[in-house]
Amino acid sequence: MAVTAVVKGELAGFSVAKTCCRRAEVCSLLRFGHGVRILDGRVVVQVELDTGAAARRLHNQINELYGQALDIQVIPAGAPCPGSRYLVQVADGEGLARQSGLLDRLGRPVRGLPSHVVSGGVCE
Repeated sequence: MAVTAVVKGELAGFSVAKTCCRRAEVCSLLRFGHGVRILDGRVVVQVELDTGAAARRLHNQINELYGQALDIQVIPAGAPCPGSRYLVQVADGEGLARQSGLLDRLGRPVRGLPSHVVSGGVCE
């Protein structure tokens, strides 16, 4: 098992109590996982992760913080990726994308992390 997989597993098991920090974590995972896509004219939030623990954590955080229904799909191992991958997806993701700051008021994608994360407190 790669060191990064071990570290990701440890981080997925780490408990975060403050809502602001949990929201910052979700925003970061969505941003760095290239989470906002436009498919058939709809905003879809879709993140591919390499550990089941990270996928479950993101699923739970989105469900608890934003009240969004979402799916986790397992992508079997293939040639470019030796291990299974996990796709966390919100089919009707415009609300989540706006709430998490990944889209601005006009529906345009925000570059980088949202301002509430970047200008947030030290814990964020």
